[in-house]
Amino acid sequence: MPRRSDSKTRMIAAARRLYRERGYVATAFSDVLEESAAPRGSVYFHFPGGKQELGTEVALLHASDTIAQINRSALRFTTAAEMVGDFIDQAKDRVLASDFREGCPVAAIIVETASSPGPLSDTTRRGLQDVLTVFAARMTEKGLPAEEAESLAVATIAAMEGALVVARGLRDVAPFDVLRETLTGRARDSL
Repeated sequence: MPRRSDSKTRMIAAARRLYRERGYVATAFSDVLEESAAPRGSVYFHFPGGKQELGTEVALLHASDTIAQINRSALRFTTAAEMVGDFIDQAKDRVLASDFREGCPVAAIIVETASSPGPLSDTTRRGLQDVLTVFAARMTEKGLPAEEAESLAVATIAAMEGALVVARGLRDVAPFDVLRETLTGRARDSL
Protein backbone atom coordinates (compact mmCIF):
# COMPACT_ATOMS: atom_id res chain seq x y z
CA MET A 1 0.00 0.00 0.00
CA PRO A 2 1.34 3.49 -0.89
CA ARG A 3 2.62 5.68 1.95
CA ARG A 4 0.37 8.52 3.07
CA SER A 5 3.18 11.05 2.80
CA ASP A 6 3.42 10.67 -0.96
CA SER A 7 -0.29 11.19 -1.70
CA LYS A 8 0.24 14.68 -3.17
CA THR A 9 2.91 13.42 -5.56
CA ARG A 10 0.73 10.47 -6.55
CA MET A 11 -2.26 12.73 -7.12
CA ILE A 12 -0.27 15.08 -9.37
CA ALA A 13 1.10 12.14 -11.38
CA ALA A 14 -2.38 10.62 -11.68
CA ALA A 15 -3.90 13.92 -12.78
CA ARG A 16 -1.16 14.38 -15.36
CA ARG A 17 -1.84 10.97 -16.86
CA LEU A 18 -5.61 11.50 -16.79
CA TYR A 19 -5.30 14.94 -18.43
CA ARG A 20 -3.24 13.28 -21.18
CA GLU A 21 -6.01 10.78 -21.82
CA ARG A 22 -9.27 12.53 -20.93
CA GLY A 23 -8.43 16.21 -20.80
CA TYR A 24 -8.51 18.70 -17.96
CA VAL A 25 -12.24 19.42 -17.84
CA ALA A 26 -13.31 15.77 -18.05
CA THR A 27 -11.05 14.72 -15.17
CA ALA A 28 -12.74 14.96 -11.78
CA PHE A 29 -11.06 14.84 -8.40
CA SER A 30 -12.78 11.50 -7.82
CA ASP A 31 -10.93 10.14 -10.89
CA VAL A 32 -7.63 11.43 -9.52
CA LEU A 33 -8.31 9.87 -6.12
CA GLU A 34 -9.15 6.52 -7.69
CA GLU A 35 -6.12 6.56 -9.99
CA SER A 36 -3.71 7.64 -7.23
CA ALA A 37 -5.21 5.57 -4.39
CA ALA A 38 -4.97 8.70 -2.23
CA PRO A 39 -7.30 9.21 0.73
CA ARG A 40 -10.35 11.41 0.00
CA GLY A 41 -9.24 13.98 2.58
CA SER A 42 -6.05 14.55 0.57
CA VAL A 43 -7.85 16.64 -2.03
CA TYR A 44 -8.56 19.69 0.08
CA PHE A 45 -5.53 19.21 2.31
CA HIS A 46 -3.07 19.27 -0.62
CA PHE A 47 -5.10 21.38 -3.05
CA PRO A 48 -7.14 23.92 -1.09
CA GLY A 49 -7.39 25.95 -4.31
CA GLY A 50 -9.32 23.11 -5.92
CA LYS A 51 -8.98 21.82 -9.46
CA GLN A 52 -7.08 24.88 -10.69
CA GLU A 53 -4.41 24.34 -8.06
CA LEU A 54 -4.04 20.69 -9.10
CA GLY A 55 -3.87 21.77 -12.75
CA THR A 56 -1.18 24.29 -11.84
CA GLU A 57 0.87 21.56 -10.16
CA VAL A 58 0.51 19.35 -13.25
CA ALA A 59 1.63 22.20 -15.52
CA LEU A 60 4.65 22.95 -13.31
CA LEU A 61 5.67 19.28 -13.23
CA HIS A 62 5.25 18.91 -16.98
CA ALA A 63 7.35 22.00 -17.74
CA SER A 64 10.04 20.84 -15.30
CA ASP A 65 10.16 17.35 -16.82
CA THR A 66 10.27 18.73 -20.36
CA ILE A 67 13.14 21.06 -19.48
CA ALA A 68 14.99 18.16 -17.84
CA GLN A 69 14.43 16.07 -20.99
CA ILE A 70 15.87 18.87 -23.16
CA ASN A 71 18.88 19.27 -20.85
CA ARG A 72 19.58 15.50 -20.89
CA SER A 73 19.37 15.55 -24.67
CA ALA A 74 21.84 18.45 -24.80
CA LEU A 75 24.28 16.40 -22.76
CA ARG A 76 23.92 13.32 -24.98
CA PHE A 77 24.07 14.93 -28.42
CA THR A 78 26.48 17.25 -30.19
CA THR A 79 24.15 18.92 -32.71
CA ALA A 80 20.87 20.79 -32.63
CA ALA A 81 19.53 18.41 -35.29
CA GLU A 82 20.15 15.44 -33.00
CA MET A 83 18.41 17.24 -30.13
CA VAL A 84 15.36 18.03 -32.26
CA GLY A 85 15.23 14.45 -33.50
CA ASP A 86 15.46 13.11 -29.96
CA PHE A 87 12.69 15.42 -28.73
CA ILE A 88 10.37 14.24 -31.50
CA ASP A 89 11.34 10.59 -31.01
CA GLN A 90 10.50 10.76 -27.31
CA ALA A 91 7.03 12.20 -28.08
CA LYS A 92 6.52 9.44 -30.63
CA ASP A 93 7.58 6.80 -28.11
CA ARG A 94 5.15 8.16 -25.50
CA VAL A 95 2.18 8.08 -27.86
CA LEU A 96 3.06 4.55 -28.93
CA ALA A 97 3.48 3.40 -25.32
CA SER A 98 -0.04 4.66 -24.56
CA ASP A 99 -1.48 2.98 -27.67
CA PHE A 100 -2.43 6.44 -28.98
CA ARG A 101 -4.57 7.21 -25.90
CA GLU A 102 -2.46 9.94 -24.33
CA GLY A 103 -1.63 13.43 -25.52
CA CYS A 104 -0.04 16.41 -23.82
CA PRO A 105 -1.56 17.29 -20.43
CA VAL A 106 -0.69 20.96 -20.74
CA ALA A 107 -2.19 21.23 -24.22
CA ALA A 108 -5.43 19.94 -22.71
CA ILE A 109 -5.28 22.56 -19.96
CA ILE A 110 -4.51 25.38 -22.41
CA VAL A 111 -7.25 24.46 -24.89
CA GLU A 112 -9.88 23.78 -22.24
CA THR A 113 -9.24 26.89 -20.13
CA ALA A 114 -8.47 29.43 -22.87
CA SER A 115 -11.52 31.52 -22.00
CA SER A 116 -10.65 31.57 -18.29
CA PRO A 117 -7.58 33.74 -17.71
CA GLY A 118 -6.04 33.44 -14.28
CA PRO A 119 -3.29 31.69 -12.32
CA LEU A 120 -3.60 28.41 -14.23
CA SER A 121 -3.30 30.16 -17.61
CA ASP A 122 -0.40 32.21 -16.28
CA THR A 123 1.38 29.04 -15.14
CA THR A 124 0.94 27.23 -18.46
CA ARG A 125 2.15 30.30 -20.36
CA ARG A 126 5.24 30.69 -18.18
CA GLY A 127 6.00 26.98 -18.37
CA LEU A 128 5.74 26.99 -22.15
CA GLN A 129 7.97 30.06 -22.38
CA ASP A 130 10.54 28.43 -20.10
CA VAL A 131 10.57 25.29 -22.25
CA LEU A 132 11.05 27.35 -25.43
CA THR A 133 13.81 29.45 -23.83
CA VAL A 134 15.76 26.41 -22.60
CA PHE A 135 15.33 24.54 -25.90
CA ALA A 136 16.59 27.56 -27.88
CA ALA A 137 19.52 28.09 -25.48
CA ARG A 138 20.64 24.46 -25.76
CA MET A 139 20.47 24.59 -29.57
CA THR A 140 22.47 27.84 -29.55
CA GLU A 141 25.11 26.05 -27.47
CA LYS A 142 25.27 23.47 -30.27
CA GLY A 143 26.14 26.19 -32.78
CA LEU A 144 22.78 27.33 -34.13
CA PRO A 145 22.45 31.12 -34.48
CA ALA A 146 20.26 32.48 -31.65
CA GLU A 147 17.47 33.74 -33.88
CA GLU A 148 17.25 30.44 -35.75
CA ALA A 149 17.38 28.47 -32.49
CA GLU A 150 14.45 30.47 -31.11
CA SER A 151 12.46 29.95 -34.30
CA LEU A 152 13.28 26.24 -34.43
CA ALA A 153 12.31 25.76 -30.78
CA VAL A 154 8.87 27.27 -31.46
CA ALA A 155 8.48 25.27 -34.68
CA THR A 156 9.46 22.02 -32.94
CA ILE A 157 7.13 22.43 -29.97
CA ALA A 158 4.19 23.67 -32.07
CA ALA A 159 4.62 21.03 -34.77
CA MET A 160 5.15 18.25 -32.22
CA GLU A 161 1.82 19.12 -30.56
CA GLY A 162 0.16 19.02 -33.98
CA ALA A 163 1.84 15.72 -34.85
CA LEU A 164 0.58 14.32 -31.57
CA VAL A 165 -3.02 15.20 -32.45
CA VAL A 166 -2.76 13.87 -36.00
CA ALA A 167 -0.99 10.68 -34.90
CA ARG A 168 -3.68 10.00 -32.32
CA GLY A 169 -6.41 10.69 -34.87
CA LEU A 170 -4.87 8.38 -37.47
CA ARG A 171 -3.47 5.90 -34.92
CA ASP A 172 -0.24 6.12 -36.88
CA VAL A 173 3.17 7.59 -35.99
CA ALA A 174 3.90 8.76 -39.55
CA PRO A 175 3.35 12.43 -38.62
CA PHE A 176 6.27 12.21 -36.19
CA ASP A 177 8.50 10.68 -38.85
CA VAL A 178 7.66 13.45 -41.34
CA LEU A 179 8.17 16.08 -38.67
CA ARG A 180 11.51 14.60 -37.63
CA GLU A 181 12.83 14.57 -41.20
CA THR A 182 11.67 18.14 -41.86
CA LEU A 183 12.90 19.78 -38.68
CA THR A 184 16.22 17.95 -38.33
CA GLY A 185 16.90 18.95 -41.94
CA ARG A 186 16.14 22.56 -41.07
CA ALA A 187 18.49 22.39 -38.09
CA ARG A 188 21.31 20.96 -40.24
CA ASP A 189 20.73 23.56 -42.97
CA SER A 190 20.87 26.40 -40.45
CA LEU A 191 24.54 25.86 -39.56
